[in-house]
Amino acid sequence: MKSFLKDKSNNYTYDTLLENINNANSYYQTYKTDVLYDFFLNFIVSLLSEKPIVLIDFDINENEINEFEMSGLNNSYNVTLKKYNDFNEIINDILKSKSEVTIFTSGTTGQPKKVTHTIQSLSRAVRISEKHKENIWGFAYNPTHMAGIQVFLQSFLNMNLIVNLFGSNRNDVYSAINEFKITHISATPTFYRLLLPFEKVFSSLQRITFGGEKSDNKLYESIIRIFPNAKINNIYASTEAGTLFSTQGEYFKIPNDIVDKIKIIDDELLIHYSLLGHSDSLKITDEYFNTGDLIEWVNLEEKTFKFKSRKNELINVGGYKINPIEVENYILEIEGIVQAMVYGKSNSVLGSILCADVKLIENCQLTENEIRSQLISKIQDFKVPRRIKFVDSFLLTRTGKIKRL
Repeated sequence: MKSFLKDKSNNYTYDTLLENINNANSYYQTYKTDVLYDFFLNFIVSLLSEKPIVLIDFDINENEINEFEMSGLNNSYNVTLKKYNDFNEIINDILKSKSEVTIFTSGTTGQPKKVTHTIQSLSRAVRISEKHKENIWGFAYNPTHMAGIQVFLQSFLNMNLIVNLFGSNRNDVYSAINEFKITHISATPTFYRLLLPFEKVFSSLQRITFGGEKSDNKLYESIIRIFPNAKINNIYASTEAGTLFSTQGEYFKIPNDIVDKIKIIDDELLIHYSLLGHSDSLKITDEYFNTGDLIEWVNLEEKTFKFKSRKNELINVGGYKINPIEVENYILEIEGIVQAMVYGKSNSVLGSILCADVKLIENCQLTENEIRSQLISKIQDFKVPRRIKFVDSFLLTRTGKIKRL
């Protein structure tokens, strides 16, 4: 029996999943559960029955998503499915499904907004082929958000084993990689920093994907030491549009098939509405959606660029617009620092003063003055944080990204 999902001590097989699908006579349109198998089963049944589904976090509350009616939570609806003989039939029906899937933005910097997608837009980046059939996926995203859905579809539609790593600590992640010989992981840079510092090589990993946050070369170099056989991909995706760009380095290239649907105005990335899911919360101007992501052209003729920051995250310090990600990258170059977050605090004279929360590798003895001294030699004085606080952890969004202040 081929395994479908390993979740802590639980092992679910594809045979069990097929049986549960064939016995399903109802589903939850809005389902709140912390049991990953139950979530996946309900999602599959909704797609096969071509019913709408709203994906919410198991710890959501009504104050977080104003549009969501808690009264409909975990109400079941009757469905009638045909009997399936094998997963080839199931996969074909899922890819043709007319279900509408509503998901919510991560709320990294504000109130979550809902976006409705078709299975066709959700599976745009999925690759189904024989060469993917033996992949073993470390599932490191929240399943109710865009990245988690896309990893699930990539693995499930190829009938791969999924190993749940979301919310796991460093030792549990390494134990799972070692035990199940995981070949693929897609996760945020915050997740990968959890795996530092380098102590041991794991050879089973074939592909590592970064997404959800801007990364840095130091992290790439550290991760490739841990997983020397893995190719590293960096993707750009959003709840509104799904996956749009992919690269094996820092520089992205606009694909030819969507080059006429992408604009850059005042350094901001704009996406044509035809690439988006449906949402009443999206502001469309002249058929384009302002992503809020600022880019810098590397080669205009070749349409290659790199991301600089979020437009709404620039910090005004005495009239200077400071990109916190740029400062974070310099901080992360300092030996002994594993994670950093730069933010502004209101100041009556300067507008804001620059602050940084810093997490050190265990037993590292770096001081504030030592950090500032190293930064002053690399960046302008006004970009050096005036307050540096050492922390043991960072507040994360439900998608596993650092929640910015």
